[in-house]
Amino acid sequence: MGKALVGVPVTQTKSFRQMRAAPAGRRSTKVVAMAGAETAVVVAARWALAVPTMYAVVSFNEYVTHRWFQHAEFNKTDWMKALWCKVTGAEVAPKADGGGHIEHHAETLDDMSLKTDPKWLKSEPAKMLVKSKYRGTAFEYDVTGLMTMQMLPTSIPILALMGFSAPSVAAIIIGSVALHAAVWNSLHPAMHGMEDIPLKEGLNIPLAMAKKLRKTSYYDWLYKNHMGHHVMSGRMNYNVCCPGMDHVLGTYCPEEQWVPKARMPAGAENRDPYPAGEYNRRLLERAETGMVADELVDGKELELEPELVSA
Repeated sequence: MGKALVGVPVTQTKSFRQMRAAPAGRRSTKVVAMAGAETAVVVAARWALAVPTMYAVVSFNEYVTHRWFQHAEFNKTDWMKALWCKVTGAEVAPKADGGGHIEHHAETLDDMSLKTDPKWLKSEPAKMLVKSKYRGTAFEYDVTGLMTMQMLPTSIPILALMGFSAPSVAAIIIGSVALHAAVWNSLHPAMHGMEDIPLKEGLNIPLAMAKKLRKTSYYDWLYKNHMGHHVMSGRMNYNVCCPGMDHVLGTYCPEEQWVPKARMPAGAENRDPYPAGEYNRRLLERAETGMVADELVDGKELELEPELVSA
């Protein structure tokens, strides 16, 4: 059972080999204890190294997805398209559409709030986001599933070389993706004024704990890093929950460089960094004052949360 959970060490220490080769009657208690201690150290070291290793792997996958798929830079990268055709045998590489992420950027102001003016709501990019309850900001379960599949090619070989067993590899990958999704959902939707995502729709951190985390220096670091991504028109700071690859690939923009370029809307200095529900509240306010033209977007009534409508 122990081997199934932690895997078999790649190498054995000299004393452990000697212990196994020696006749049973000559094995001392001391040698057995030393061998067990050395094995425990190897196992402990392996699990300790798994943490930074998986952080790096998640950072890499988050970066690749965000930059080349969500921002559709795949379409402008010839070597990637050529590699795709070579691997898949296709004559022409598919075109990445960003899955609504490009529209999300067009909808986001530099203070992280989302546009709710009638002109924007009737624009073509805004219409593409109508079908997304969280306006492309959340990691719902289907997105988490895709992230899990994407992690497999990079995670499995690395974890196998580290000596982890198959059950351990599966547990580490699933755990890493789940933690990433939970942090993302406690950070990104509320940052942009969307509702906190419930567990039935996506992995999350309990709201009470999420509110405490949002006051930590770690979340402040993530918030500012992502704010810089939006201010720099989505060309820098691609990592959201696991910063790292931006520093490696030269796409990191520090706060002192992006802040002077920010164009903050009126009242931005008083905005709560995580105003969950702000977007729906603003839509409701506009609807009540007749500021939303026809209160329709592409022939569809604005979808407001029930508790906001009855408030």
